[in-house]
Amino acid sequence: MTIQAFGSHQAFKTWLSTYDPADQQADVLMERFISGVTDYGIDIYRASMWLPTAHPELWGSQIIWTATNGCTLYRRDHSITSTSTFLNTPGEAVHKSRQALQWKLDVDESALPYPLLKEIKQEGGTDYLIVPFHTDHKTEQPWITFATQQHDGFSPAHIQALKDFCVPLSWKARVAMAEMASRSLLSVYLGKNAAQKVIAGEFKRGTGERIHSIIWFSDLRGFTELADAKSGEEVTPILDHYFECVSKPIEDHNGEILKFIGDAILAIFPLNHANLEQQCLDVLAAATTALSNLENNLFKGQDKPLKTGIALHLGEVFYGNIGGSSRLDFTVIGSAVNEAARIESLCKTTYPILASEHFNQHLPENTMVYISTQRLRGVQKQHEIFTLPQFVSATPTQ
Repeated sequence: MTIQAFGSHQAFKTWLSTYDPADQQADVLMERFISGVTDYGIDIYRASMWLPTAHPELWGSQIIWTATNGCTLYRRDHSITSTSTFLNTPGEAVHKSRQALQWKLDVDESALPYPLLKEIKQEGGTDYLIVPFHTDHKTEQPWITFATQQHDGFSPAHIQALKDFCVPLSWKARVAMAEMASRSLLSVYLGKNAAQKVIAGEFKRGTGERIHSIIWFSDLRGFTELADAKSGEEVTPILDHYFECVSKPIEDHNGEILKFIGDAILAIFPLNHANLEQQCLDVLAAATTALSNLENNLFKGQDKPLKTGIALHLGEVFYGNIGGSSRLDFTVIGSAVNEAARIESLCKTTYPILASEHFNQHLPENTMVYISTQRLRGVQKQHEIFTLPQFVSATPTQ
């Protein structure tokens, strides 16, 4: 990333006190700030900024800048608080103190309280400063660190300047945090593609677009009995395990999960007409991987694998926002979605993966085998149904 120099101290200070949409990107914000600081005459060879993020899986983002490599962004999940990346570090110390902390590194290594400080000293670092951004939140604590290799470390004037610069920087960081939070939360709850469309303002209630897509509908077998035999607290982690085993292959093969409906999953794979055969093969691979994940990853306490039924269909759907004025849902509707759900219901008495003729016709010959022609409940047209050869002992006679 190439960041244009500010050219003057006043230009840097003006930037600090004004809004720039580009600064919503945390790595751009970090690059620009370090550029201004170094232009100001303060030697920095390494810096790090921590921005907490409201997210069910991620605790936040850490942007590490070095003079040789520029910015690298790391996503940190909540488990990091129990690892050496957080424990016994200046970051943990500032979370507790909520005050700026400084360590001169021109001392014996044994006198330095944290392994990170010893590492920086070994790199030639002479001084280390960590400055928290002001927040009233009890657990959230954004901060930024600076390390220098300058002889005698930071001067008192440089320390004060860095602290002063961090006051307006903290407000820019807040904007970046809000941007990351809104995008990450929308992606978690809507899916990446739908989230991008909502953020861009493309869809209002009742509007959307018609797309051709592969439709995935799957359902956990025996969920009613499971829910009847166990409490909600016991069922929830089992469902989470099931959804993880099934949803990861969908996402790994460019699918978009639109809904978790109880124990069911509705996902789409918008068609890539340039290589439709390969796309169908990829979706089929996602389905077999999901079955393998469930077979090979027993949930703790379970004496047998969880089972699922997966239907694969292809057709036109309406993709957009529907709902009431105060509660919207981003989803797909149309006869093809209903047909996929009906095909999945056949898995209960037949095979774990079933596909329609609309999906099967785009696969290489003999990839799947015909098993029957079905009139689906509520659907006028009959559908030929296919499955994988390994699920049947011989191809049924048509």
